[in-house]
Amino acid sequence: MDFFRIIAVGFVCMAMSACTITMKEDMIFNPPSHNAAADVATMALEDEGKLLDAESDLSDSLAGLLPAKVTHGYLETPDQPTAYTLIEAAGEAGDDRPLIVSCYGSGGDRPHHGVYYAEKLLPWGDVLEFDYPGYGDTTGTPSIAGIESQRPFVIEKAEAIAGDRPLIYWGHSLGGWVCPHFAASSAKADAMVYETSALNSKEASVVWKPWYMRMLPIRMEPEKSLEGDNNAAPLKDFDGPVLVVSGGKDKILPAWLSKSLYEALKAQGNDVTYIEVEDGTHINAPLQPQFKQDAAGFFARVRDGD
Repeated sequence: MDFFRIIAVGFVCMAMSACTITMKEDMIFNPPSHNAAADVATMALEDEGKLLDAESDLSDSLAGLLPAKVTHGYLETPDQPTAYTLIEAAGEAGDDRPLIVSCYGSGGDRPHHGVYYAEKLLPWGDVLEFDYPGYGDTTGTPSIAGIESQRPFVIEKAEAIAGDRPLIYWGHSLGGWVCPHFAASSAKADAMVYETSALNSKEASVVWKPWYMRMLPIRMEPEKSLEGDNNAAPLKDFDGPVLVVSGGKDKILPAWLSKSLYEALKAQGNDVTYIEVEDGTHINAPLQPQFKQDAAGFFARVRDGD
């Protein structure tokens, strides 16, 4: 269903008070428009210089961590090379810092959002970012199958970089559907973070809509292939600590969705912590002072191996 047809359906729905549209896989992804880099030499993050300058406007939130070292590259995945960026903090603490694998939300990619994600995650560890198929500098078509094909290669790279350091998988929004499978498949995974995500597509569809439909009286309903998904289930046998983060001001995936995920993880026996960041939105909860205070104990446990 193309954009103009959806808008037309929206006006019909307004006349009828409401209606339901099936949420197909291609409605889940929202890659930013980007001309993929020709090679590693031309790869860059928007505002990358802010990570390389100890006196940039990130110096307050990343105090003592700048200038960071930023390395770009490709993983030779089956269908197309997967672009990645490794962001390592300054200083001599690198040998002890965790490595965090970042799984983006549906509208996030490395070139446009890599610096923002690094600002959120770098206080807690060095950061490995990668583009889903059809995103950023990775070609192909966005799909769940495409992301699944990347999984073993991203894990292999992450485990090699982490070595004996703690390894954390961190899924934001859509990344909460992606990263738990990576963590479950990684022999060296030590912890998992869900940031403003949900338990499953069915619950998320109660409130979630593509940006161009948010003002319309439309309810999204997952197509059959998406039913039965459960973002807690991959971690059923995972014995590392798990953190679920919600934003009190999140209007995309409200806090109750993260709370439902937390309850499911708790019920299946995970060592899980829940933090609801009062002033957090869908994208900025980890940047709030409350998060930095409330999450410190969790990340200390991960670093200490408790």
